Amino acid sequence: MMVQILHISDTHLGKRQYSLAEREKDIYDVFSQLIDIAIKERVDAVIHSGDLFDVSNPTTNALVIAVKILKKLKDANIPFLSIPGDHDTPKRKGYIIPHNILTELDLIKILNYDKPYIIKEIEIYGIPHIPTVSKNVLVSTLSSLKPKSSRSILLLHQGVKQILPYDGSWQMELGSLPKGFGYYALGHLHTRWRLIQDDGSIIAIAGSPDIMREEEIEGYEKFGKGAYLIDFSKDLPTLTTINTTVRPQKVVTINTKNLKNDISKIKSDLLKNNKGENNKPILHIIVEGERMRKDLLYRELLPLNDIALYYRIYKDETIQSVDNLTYTLPQDRALDKIIIEYLTKYEKFNEDEANLILQMIKNVDSEDIVNEILKRLTGVNL
Repeated sequence: MMVQILHISDTHLGKRQYSLAEREKDIYDVFSQLIDIAIKERVDAVIHSGDLFDVSNPTTNALVIAVKILKKLKDANIPFLSIPGDHDTPKRKGYIIPHNILTELDLIKILNYDKPYIIKEIEIYGIPHIPTVSKNVLVSTLSSLKPKSSRSILLLHQGVKQILPYDGSWQMELGSLPKGFGYYALGHLHTRWRLIQDDGSIIAIAGSPDIMREEEIEGYEKFGKGAYLIDFSKDLPTLTTINTTVRPQKVVTINTKNLKNDISKIKSDLLKNNKGENNKPILHIIVEGERMRKDLLYRELLPLNDIALYYRIYKDETIQSVDNLTYTLPQDRALDKIIIEYLTKYEKFNEDEANLILQMIKNVDSEDIVNEILKRLTGVNL
């Protein structure tokens, strides 16, 4: 029996990158592209592996546009199945996830792990995002899942140690995935990735359908942005890559010793590749050479306004010479690393304790998570 399912993720509806209204519209447009593709391909379902919205209390605008786009899918009799991601999940007790509003309108269905959603004999399970402090709960939940056959899908929105190995950024390892599923639909990470396992099952990260952060540009240039079309015609799935059309973002380098020529070349290159007024790129600029006053630098950059939607100084790698000595400006360091270094070096916490405190800082609005961390640190029930 032929079954086709579109796997999308991390759409972050309502995100307004760099406070640009154009970028918010871009995010809605790529989501609409994906829904149109689902309808055109006549898929049996769309699955979404978390972070449907950018925040847990989306604007009225984001909700209304989501309703309009999802209604097209409902009118085509295609179910939209989703799990809440960390961005979708409120940090305070008593607040509901935005998915509940869409559920009340019968536009989406929220998956769970107690009972699968069945589409043409395909079992589909989902686990909502579980924070780092409760990763033992996640591992326990995963171990309890036992699908009937490989014609099954599991949706997750978690950091994976083998792909995101930094302290505090992952909640599970690939080895924790339960056996027996044919397709593991992962979210949270924004660059597409897939792994075919020895048993023929597939672990796949659909990624975000647009460039949400500058560090995604390299992955976009290699793998594109969009979704995966899952074909379950046989017992094990096959995948087709589906690409969305996104606003280009580029990292460019200029040297203060050759500013005018560098800027002229950037403009020339962009004019060759620009497909129209509505496709103006975003530029992330690396500045090299001798240090110069920021106001003078930005004055020289003004010609980029004609060709770019937005530009920013991404990295300042200029140097300053004083009395024949050369000084390199300090580069930004990851805030997490600075906090961990301070807690371990000056406050004398061990590394595990420091990571728990970092998680408490990140989840300060969540009473449950903060209390759980305090119990671990102090050994006292609160």
